[in-house]
Amino acid sequence: MGKLVSKIVLTGGPCAGKTTALSRIEQELSDLGFRVFIIGESATELIKGGIRPFGKNAFHMVDFQRFILKYQYQKEQLYQQAISSLPEEEKCIIVCDRGLMDNKAYIPDATFHELCHELGVGELNILDSYDMVLHLVTAADGCSEYYTLANNEARSESIDEAICLDKKTQQAWSGHNRFVIIDNSSNFEDKINRVLENIYQLVHHPYALRYQKKYLIHLDEAFFQSFPAEEMIQIDMDQTYLESPEENIEKRLRKRTLGEEETFYLTIQRKVNYGLNEILTDKRITKREYYEFMDSPKKGNIKKKRYTFIFEKQYFKLDVIEGKNFALLEVNPTAENSKIVLPNWLSIEREVTGDVHFHNSTLASEKNKVYTFHR
Repeated sequence: MGKLVSKIVLTGGPCAGKTTALSRIEQELSDLGFRVFIIGESATELIKGGIRPFGKNAFHMVDFQRFILKYQYQKEQLYQQAISSLPEEEKCIIVCDRGLMDNKAYIPDATFHELCHELGVGELNILDSYDMVLHLVTAADGCSEYYTLANNEARSESIDEAICLDKKTQQAWSGHNRFVIIDNSSNFEDKINRVLENIYQLVHHPYALRYQKKYLIHLDEAFFQSFPAEEMIQIDMDQTYLESPEENIEKRLRKRTLGEEETFYLTIQRKVNYGLNEILTDKRITKREYYEFMDSPKKGNIKKKRYTFIFEKQYFKLDVIEGKNFALLEVNPTAENSKIVLPNWLSIEREVTGDVHFHNSTLASEKNKVYTFHR
């Protein structure tokens, strides 16, 4: 029987960053060895399928919420049953794109209570069925210049409506014992990092402070003799950078392979000041979409084996890059241990944090460039 480590809800108002957060959660927790299950947003699925509370042939709002509750409840039960059929060594995490209590934001409290009674569950049992609830505040509240509904055709709320709905959703979940509000007091990247930090705390994993160090590793015979690959999670990564008509826009495709499983992602980001990037899109895509994008003109490609491991309560990513005579080690200092302790079995050449020559996009455009190491 697989082990369900945690069941988490990611919720919030419209245009809050959930799509990006879900993508990052899935990638980073998979790197840590967890098997991540994402339960999609039930309301969006029903609306896209033709069950709508608005427009032509609309369903009554109460009936619509009844359908969502039943559908969401059945999906969560199904995922938990699926996990129970897995081998016992599988560490699993369920992340729900909205949960059962979200419905309470759309109907009167008494009506919601009646629907729960029909379903045979109480509100407290619903709340306690989740280990943590992360509420991402809508961009309409504090970052209205970034508010858009372009990435979800099932949404149509104005800025004022989005703020109102966001607050109602917060109220609906406020009885949860581990309810965390992720507001817009920081930039978007930090907002997503705060989501990850809370999840790391929940699963008792060292969580990263918001800066990263990168080191150049010499690949020689001694490296491969001392490299404990069997003690690490290994993921094969294939990153392709696409041509863009805009010079400051970077488009990246990523394929991640673990055993026989493959996942695919699209990231589009805008280069801004001081070498930073503003993420415009960061989402999981289908295999078919991935290969459709792969037909586009390309700027470069990089293939690597990523090994992830914990050393001295810190999380490391070691990328062994195909066609290069070096590897790159990334580490995020943790809140528990802000002083970096580097593994003594690695032959570290030097720190290359911020060095554009070792950015993935730069390496992808180079053809088997060999670096000279100094000893």
